[in-house]
Amino acid sequence: MKAVKNKSRLLLGLRKAPADLHSAKFIHYYGPTYVDSAIYDLEDFQTILNDEKFDKSKNTVLYLHGYLENVDVESIHVIVDAYMKRTDTNLIVLDWGELADGNYAFDAVVNAKQLGPVLAKILLQQFDNGLDIEKFHIVGHSLGGQMAGIIGREIYARSKKTKKLKRVSALDPAFPLFYMTVGMAKHLSRHDAEFVDVIHTDAWLYGAPFSTGTADFWPNAGKTLQPGCPKRNYRMLSDNDLSSHRRSWWFWAESVANEYPVKFNCVKAKDWSDFKVGKLINDDREHVVMGHDCPTNISGDYFLQTNGSKPYARGVQGTYYIEPKDLPGYLYVEDDLAT
Repeated sequence: MKAVKNKSRLLLGLRKAPADLHSAKFIHYYGPTYVDSAIYDLEDFQTILNDEKFDKSKNTVLYLHGYLENVDVESIHVIVDAYMKRTDTNLIVLDWGELADGNYAFDAVVNAKQLGPVLAKILLQQFDNGLDIEKFHIVGHSLGGQMAGIIGREIYARSKKTKKLKRVSALDPAFPLFYMTVGMAKHLSRHDAEFVDVIHTDAWLYGAPFSTGTADFWPNAGKTLQPGCPKRNYRMLSDNDLSSHRRSWWFWAESVANEYPVKFNCVKAKDWSDFKVGKLINDDREHVVMGHDCPTNISGDYFLQTNGSKPYARGVQGTYYIEPKDLPGYLYVEDDLAT
């Protein structure tokens, strides 16, 4: 993440940034490396579809980054590198860095609420001009995860309920201001696409505090500290403070790249306490996985444990609870809130 001064003032809304929705850009990454890309204004989406490097027969993913991020941060490099290892997906990243800056409450959240409908309108036009909605998938992290929900529900409403996204994947969707009794914006829900999968890694702090999708995944209870994350120093928005929140996109990228034989196998349970003692709703340890390849015919809450360093996935082993101190790469056992 880029260096930002007075980060607590940003989050609390004491500094504003000017908003220009047209500052957002689409970046088409066609590979084989991160630098192999092309930038397009929002109105130029059709140009992407007409580019010979864009294959309309493939699946298309639109990735939305989070608050205080832009396309130069680590998360984008990791996500792009993961997708470049696949041959079945067109990757488009929305660079809305200028709009995701400023203070969280009065700039970034407001801008997400304004930009979402604009993107929905653009996508509806493209679905009518060759972009296959059946193969279109939005993935968003943090505030980008909440904006993915906005786009999905706007597409459904603007099409008079005739079009609905097939899948939205939210990576630790942002908690602040979305889950209050009187929130600033409606939060992501299972109604925003035919299938909405959510990965929770920092619940109640930066991430969504409860189940909000068709299928919700709770690796390591979905809370801080995630295995391998350093002890939080409570300096707001520092690398240590964000480690668990960021773990969601690390998990997603590993599932996308598909480089390791073990996957993020998970099991369905009522809650983390039941998972720990092996009290499962059904015992499907082999076939339900978290991440890019999760089945889209499932629903409910799923649990697993991960390693504290790459590769994070533990395969079927991750569906049997062990003490966190025994997880490879685990740090700061005494500070774990998931045990």
